[in-house]
Amino acid sequence: MSKFPENSQIKVSGDFSNRIRHLIYENECQSNKDLADLIGISTPVISKAVNYGIIPSLRSLIKIADKFDLSLKYLLGIDEQNEFIPTDTPTTFYDRFDMLAKEKKLKYAKIASQMSFERTYIYEWFKEGTLPSLEYLFQIADFFKVSPDYLLGRTDYRV
Repeated sequence: MSKFPENSQIKVSGDFSNRIRHLIYENECQSNKDLADLIGISTPVISKAVNYGIIPSLRSLIKIADKFDLSLKYLLGIDEQNEFIPTDTPTTFYDRFDMLAKEKKLKYAKIASQMSFERTYIYEWFKEGTLPSLEYLFQIADFFKVSPDYLLGRTDYRV
């Protein structure tokens, strides 16, 4: 079974493409490569976003969002306003997930049973140091009633 939802709706976004174009303009970049270099990601990631609206991996999205202090929802065009306030003490997805599970007094298996993915995924994310797909991240954030940025440890504001 794939670790990415087969029917994922979060693959391509015109709004995301527009946000990236705006970042190129706002930062006076002369090319996609200039923005990619500024962020520290590969040029094809930016080119695919600009030309086709292709949403990159979660790690690349985080790099873009961190560089410009943007919420993931704003960057993806889900929210119109960027009300992101970065944390002074970043933490990890794993620490936040564990903390939120303990707050709700739930075991990982119980959480996974209410999601669209297998419980083994949670253990694999922790063991392998990987992150969930973007769609799974949003599902988990909705479950805990927090923002994806809070879940990732990028902000201390839950919503």
